[in-house]
Amino acid sequence: MLLSHSQFRKLIFIIGVTAIVADIINTYAFIILKPICTTTIMAYSLYFRNPTLKKYPLQISIGLFFCLLGDSFLLLETFFIYGLVSFLISHLIFLFAFIKRQGWQWRPKIILVLFPIAAAIFIFISKDLGDLYIPVMIYLIVILLMSWQGWAMTLNPKLKQHRFLGLAVSLFLFSDSLIAINKFSYNFSFSGALILSSYWLSIYLIADSATR
Repeated sequence: MLLSHSQFRKLIFIIGVTAIVADIINTYAFIILKPICTTTIMAYSLYFRNPTLKKYPLQISIGLFFCLLGDSFLLLETFFIYGLVSFLISHLIFLFAFIKRQGWQWRPKIILVLFPIAAAIFIFISKDLGDLYIPVMIYLIVILLMSWQGWAMTLNPKLKQHRFLGLAVSLFLFSDSLIAINKFSYNFSFSGALILSSYWLSIYLIADSATR
């Protein structure tokens, strides 16, 4: 049976909430549910892809695939660097997709808002990064560029179908910042629920930008 947009969204929501609950109560079901939720979001982007957007839906789906790889690697602490690289690739693919869709947009007001936020986060965690200082700095620069161009698409009056991309990239930046703070500087209660909910909403909105 074919699922409608609404039914697919409800399915994503149910899997996501169940995964978050599984994480909170620390059950092994989380190991299965986490990649399933991201896979469902990727399936949503493919199932409802908008052919009028040409290669954009495929590029977004490839980016989501690397998010799935990152999710899987981050399930094990020893594979953290592989997760970091996977998400770095996903951000580069999203950045490429945004630029191919609208060209490079300078819009200095956006970067003037985003840069101080990213710089403050990096300064806060930098003393605890050790050997990951350079990799994390590169990662932050890439997600900053991706966020910049995502917001540029939201503010582009000719691309009204991408009006939620600004929120999406901000949520991604927020989620990744929480991961960095939680891992390197300060571990806080229920960080997992906040990280996962903002992350899945982010990639859902990115996926939705490629659908009809």
